[in-house]
Amino acid sequence: MFDLVFQSWIVEVGGRIVLIDPCTGNGRPHVVPFFNLLDTPYIETMGRLGYRPQDIDFVVCTHLHHDHCGWNTHLRDGCWVPTFPNARYIVQHIEYDRFRSGKTGLEVPAYNNGVFEQSVEPVMRAGLMDLAEGTYGVCPQVTVKPSPGHTLGHQMVHLDSGGRHLFFTGDCFHHPIQLADPHVHFAGGEDIDQLVATRRKLVDLAVDLGASLVAAHTPAPYTVRASRTDGRVAFTAGFG
Repeated sequence: MFDLVFQSWIVEVGGRIVLIDPCTGNGRPHVVPFFNLLDTPYIETMGRLGYRPQDIDFVVCTHLHHDHCGWNTHLRDGCWVPTFPNARYIVQHIEYDRFRSGKTGLEVPAYNNGVFEQSVEPVMRAGLMDLAEGTYGVCPQVTVKPSPGHTLGHQMVHLDSGGRHLFFTGDCFHHPIQLADPHVHFAGGEDIDQLVATRRKLVDLAVDLGASLVAAHTPAPYTVRASRTDGRVAFTAGFG
């Protein structure tokens, strides 16, 4: 047994505010009872932290599963409209196409039914979505980079603040043990070989850059760091 939490991250750097992975959203039917017709104080909690929806400059969805893009939109007069009206929403082009057109031949999993129509398409219609083709500079300190495997167009967020590096890794791993043994499987994963390669890449980045890895679903202290001694990698929790 281990804890699996659902959360977003807000990064404020260089005068810009970046929201990463805006959870599932309220009022959506869902096959999993835990997520069905949620009524959570998500926006109110942001407000208590000092952030209003109109303050957000960028929304980055690491991928387009329901728990990473739901609050992209909210219901207004029976229509789904963008929650963050002044933001640019950043998604990988291949991820958008994977869930829009089905050209990949992959079926939309049942837990993601309706997500594209409710949480993605309204943002595109509003002209607020930027489709990245690989590495994409969000602002000077924040870059999104492909990290495929969990989904074909999964991306991670690299924060470089004065030479200190954080990678918001989305669903590249759900538990740190998957970094120690990248073949340990958890639900999901559209390309397991790519996912294993991505996890190995994350370990190298953590070691080579002294970076902290911030996963989407890990509880406090949220982050993982890595070091290598005599060819062996050791992992520690917490920010460096």
